[in-house]
Amino acid sequence: MSYNGQIVIDADCHIQEYWDMDRTYQEFIDPKYREDYQRFSEAVRADQRRVAETGSGLGAGTSIWMGAVHQHPHFRPMGVHQPFDKQLSVRPVGNGDPADVESWDASQHGEALRTVFGKRKVDIAVNWDTGLYLSDMDKAGIDVGVMFASQSDNYAMLRDVGFEHALHRAYHEYVHRFCAEAGGRIRWLSNAVIRDAAASVADLTYWAERDDNYAGVFVPRIFPDGRLLDNPNLFPLWERSQELDLPIWVHGNPDHAPLTPGSKVTDNVDMRGVHRAWAGMTALGALIGGGVFDLFPRLRVAFLENESDWMPWFIEACDNSFRPGSPSTPNLKRKPSDIMAGGQIFCGVDPDEPMLPQSVELLGEHPWVFTTDYPHLSGPWPEGVPQLLERTDVSESAKTAMVYDNAIRLLPRLANVPVLMGKS
Repeated sequence: MSYNGQIVIDADCHIQEYWDMDRTYQEFIDPKYREDYQRFSEAVRADQRRVAETGSGLGAGTSIWMGAVHQHPHFRPMGVHQPFDKQLSVRPVGNGDPADVESWDASQHGEALRTVFGKRKVDIAVNWDTGLYLSDMDKAGIDVGVMFASQSDNYAMLRDVGFEHALHRAYHEYVHRFCAEAGGRIRWLSNAVIRDAAASVADLTYWAERDDNYAGVFVPRIFPDGRLLDNPNLFPLWERSQELDLPIWVHGNPDHAPLTPGSKVTDNVDMRGVHRAWAGMTALGALIGGGVFDLFPRLRVAFLENESDWMPWFIEACDNSFRPGSPSTPNLKRKPSDIMAGGQIFCGVDPDEPMLPQSVELLGEHPWVFTTDYPHLSGPWPEGVPQLLERTDVSESAKTAMVYDNAIRLLPRLANVPVLMGKS
């Protein structure tokens, strides 16, 4: 399973809970919200059917499955007055008669849905068959993965925070059982209820005490009303994570709500790479400027799905902008570059990033963790591991740090991986 003897940890893989909503949520949803869930499930299936039949749903980009929750501003071509000035092609897909919403089952129509994107590499059954998921990890040379939900950050847009939490709790029960069959090779994250820190702390505490595969909390990059992660309402979550020695995992696709500023301003799909960096800056800048790393000096935070090449410039820009103890940053005690050097900040890297050598040179080997985004179509599966480990422009020590050492520092619960893999 290891790649040429090197243990590999993927710090950002996923389960696609939307492919079969009912399989993920229905058994575990709080009875109080069962009727709400049924309406929600029907709306999601209707949007999936719409995508399969027309190539377009209520949402846009990678959030099409969650168009029932949040309708992203319609993407527009750049340099024209109106979208219809440059019509986008719609690829008709599907075969046979369309299914009724009530009988629509995305797990049975996955090929039609995937055809919308023009390629199909991963069997969607990996989202409910742990054995298939592990088989794909073996093919990719990955020993252990840290699993995120794929669309749960969108739920922050639901008006009923209680229903949002009910969905998250149901997901937690499902993924807990999914990972229990993986022999420690898949670790999972709970989904923060960012508008209810007490609920997030309760979930964190519950699972940290009951499941060794539990890895911490997945937090979106911003509140749905635009507040940032320095908001004191989140301090109890940072404090409890520090107490439990579990990291915070900041993640989100720029197409997903809650939208970070760049995604709101430039609604063009070809800008997603830029939006990712802007989103990472939004989250990291708030945590640094808000003094979170000084108020909670043992808290570790990882920033995922934003590449790494922006971070050296951004840390320098923060050094030039933030003055510790100033009226604007009263809780900040250290220079941002000192916080980075102190080992509290981690950043996911894609294996083929062209500027990766420069990132390592400027900030050192310690912040970077290897990611694949499996099983999403944009990821490098199954070539991601050799793409990184066979690079000649990155040192062997830096590559080892990315695929193993740094993940252990980020998540000490991974220290048993060599034993699991028979390499102790």
